[in-house]
Amino acid sequence: RQYDTADNMTDRLAALTTLSLNAAPERERALADFYARYAADALVIDKWFSLQALIPQPDTLDQVHALTAHPAFSFANPNRVRALIGAFAGNQTQFNRADGAGYDFVTGNVLGLDRKNPQLAARLATAFRTWRTLEPGRRGKAQAALERIKATANLSRDLADIVERALG
Repeated sequence: RQYDTADNMTDRLAALTTLSLNAAPERERALADFYARYAADALVIDKWFSLQALIPQPDTLDQVHALTAHPAFSFANPNRVRALIGAFAGNQTQFNRADGAGYDFVTGNVLGLDRKNPQLAARLATAFRTWRTLEPGRRGKAQAALERIKATANLSRDLADIVERALG
């Protein structure tokens, strides 16, 4: 009800943020409605992408992966990449999944971006800085992801520096 009766974007986004924490059918309807209302405002759509990337639910990684194919998403738009991939890397429960799939997803995107936008790739890789504080299973998977990046040929100086510092 709060979402539907909000008279401004800020209140509507606040209601949507709360609603997004619940895996209810209303969430999907509200997410679609929010996009339709604000599709012309790039900054608001960045918030829409980030909100979905931060949902602490087991299917969030699948949703984020699907959102990379959304017509409003482009890997050529650094703000959009930060809004979706960067926000996902800040999702403590899903980036740090026990199966390591969150690390693999971010690592793949970091490596894919490095040749096109090394600064953005390096910025995304900073999500791994706290890998040593994780429990042993997750720590090993995060370290393996960092080692995978490090072993990649022709890394940019920006990304190589971040990885070296994280591993060092």
